[in-house]
Amino acid sequence: MILKSFGLNFKDLLKKPLILIYGENLSLITEIEEKIIEESKENLSLSIKRYQEEYVLSNLEIFNQLISSNSLFGEQELIIISKATDKLLDFLDEDTIIINQKKILILSDPLTKKSGLRLLAENSNNFACIACYNDTQEQLQSILIQKFRENKIIASREFVNSLFETNSLNRQDISDAINKIQLIQKSTVVDEKVLKNIFYSSNEDDNFEIINFCLLGDKKNINRILNNVYLQGINFNEILSALKYKTNKLIEIQESNNNGLSVSQLVDNYKPPIFWKEKNIVKEQLKRWSKSELSKLMDIIYEIEISCKKNYETSSIILQNFIVGASDKSCLQNRIF
Repeated sequence: MILKSFGLNFKDLLKKPLILIYGENLSLITEIEEKIIEESKENLSLSIKRYQEEYVLSNLEIFNQLISSNSLFGEQELIIISKATDKLLDFLDEDTIIINQKKILILSDPLTKKSGLRLLAENSNNFACIACYNDTQEQLQSILIQKFRENKIIASREFVNSLFETNSLNRQDISDAINKIQLIQKSTVVDEKVLKNIFYSSNEDDNFEIINFCLLGDKKNINRILNNVYLQGINFNEILSALKYKTNKLIEIQESNNNGLSVSQLVDNYKPPIFWKEKNIVKEQLKRWSKSELSKLMDIIYEIEISCKKNYETSSIILQNFIVGASDKSCLQNRIF
């Protein structure tokens, strides 16, 4: 059953044995996930069990036990499976899930219309399917205005428009800003001047400079840049977005090497051409990182992004530790994939 991502009734939603949430809007996916968990804990007394698809497929005996039997302690569970793909489809039996009264939440990146996982959730009246597309600027402005009202913040429509003209805001930026507002409201009157500082967007050049030094393993310059940026304020969403973009680009370059070219030849011949100032940097990064390492790094970036969103007050520390850990690759060694 297809449900819209807005105006959800979470009490009714959790009557469905299986819920699939997919799309490119990670902030919205996380927002819906958190509300489902809140409803599960407070009103249904469900315990939360989290797994990634890769773990599930590597431990099918454990997974089959999860969905086909009751908990050893008699407690009801909400089973969350993230990073899901169609590989999971072969192990999801609708009748088994319903008979055993399971609650399963599946989180996925964008899925095509032909995706078996998506078709299963869309076509079953017992399951729910929620697509999370990127927000339009009009939607984001409406969200911000509503948040201002909820927090008794007075701001003109012209001021809201100016925020979007000078900053590339998304849903997560708004959420971050509201968290800051709620913290400082206890001791400060929040007016438009204060709001301008709160919605400060860090310089894009600074973001990519940090990312380049991170992927090069240049800790000295990482610390210098981070210190400068933290003095002005930092937006973890922008830093991580820049890192995702650059990591994906390096993976794309590696995947284009069908003729066994050297790193230097690969970068020089890559289409579309890499900006000349970036070529030497990209070459050094490709020499330092293998494709499998970059793929693991992408998984960790998504984990860190979610962690920062859920732990806003310590997000700067989480981000800083991650950037340092990525620069020496220690973050790859400390996780099981």
